[in-house]
Amino acid sequence: MRSRINSRGLRLYVLMLVAMALIIGTTATVDAKRPPKPPPTPTPTPTTQPPPSGSITVAIPPTGTLEPSGEYANVDVTVTCPVGWTWHHGYFYVLHGSLGGSGTFTATCTGTPQVAHSRVANGNRFTLGDWTATAYVGIVRNGQQVTTSSTRTISLQPGVTARIADQGQLTGTSGGGARIAVATACPIGATGQQSSVTVTQGTATGQAFFTPVCDRFSHTVVLSMTVTGGTFHTGSAAGAASVSVGWNGGSFSGTDNRAVTILESSTGDTTPPTTPAGLNANVFGDGETWLTWGASSDNATPTGLIVYEVFLNGRFDQSISGGYTQAILYADLGVVNTIDVIAVDGAGNRSAPASVTVNCSAGFSCQ
Repeated sequence: MRSRINSRGLRLYVLMLVAMALIIGTTATVDAKRPPKPPPTPTPTPTTQPPPSGSITVAIPPTGTLEPSGEYANVDVTVTCPVGWTWHHGYFYVLHGSLGGSGTFTATCTGTPQVAHSRVANGNRFTLGDWTATAYVGIVRNGQQVTTSSTRTISLQPGVTARIADQGQLTGTSGGGARIAVATACPIGATGQQSSVTVTQGTATGQAFFTPVCDRFSHTVVLSMTVTGGTFHTGSAAGAASVSVGWNGGSFSGTDNRAVTILESSTGDTTPPTTPAGLNANVFGDGETWLTWGASSDNATPTGLIVYEVFLNGRFDQSISGGYTQAILYADLGVVNTIDVIAVDGAGNRSAPASVTVNCSAGFSCQ
């Protein structure tokens, strides 16, 4: 009985071995027909982007320039910021206690020093001397902002302006001299020094000297000069002005160079200037009238030296000079007013009048 059981078990064991061999053989055959699997793709290791970093510097110079009016100061600051960053803001303040003003400036991030101009406004006016200046700068990149600031004492020094008139005039028929006008301005506190204007035409040269007035306002002076090295004649010439002022032991200047036209001499001149063009009247209800017109031209008198006479209803009201082409007058109430403007040249020749009417006939109202 035991041998029968053992024989049966042995047969079962042999059958199991055979079955396993068949399964292994079949699987090996199938696997041999399949391409090998590619190796698994490695999972990338996360990389951390370093946060953007940048440094910025702003340097304020020890001096700035005060414009003659006192309302603006000009300062050039030096900014350095790295490539790849974008300019965000630049603010500049010039203060003395609670008084002073502010401005802005811009620059480009190139990695090298960049000069940025700041024009600072102060409605209460700056004065010459020491002020406290502060610059604030900001740059951005990838959502990050970097800022810096700088503060120092700065000295505001005189700014000087000069402007030669576009026209001059022969002072005689021989061409031995000429007249030219120049406008100058410099801030209060500066002192005018010897300044000059030169006119050159071919080999002929003339020069005249003057001393500017420093009171914030623009002043026009008409200068006469004697020619050397030849004679002047009508036509194109070259003008050059050098205006100098002193302050705090130093000297400061402004220059102007431009082409000018020399006109005929007023000696024996009988040609009148052109009639003022485009005369316009803007009237208010109480009769106050603002007049504007276009400048006249003349064969001998420079445009800026032509005088304009204003008449109201046939009577002389006022004279306008210095190159201005506007006036304010008060019309008569209860009538239709006629306003005339006449241009007068240096020889006294008078243009035909330019006329405009202002109706104030409706009681005490004008239109």
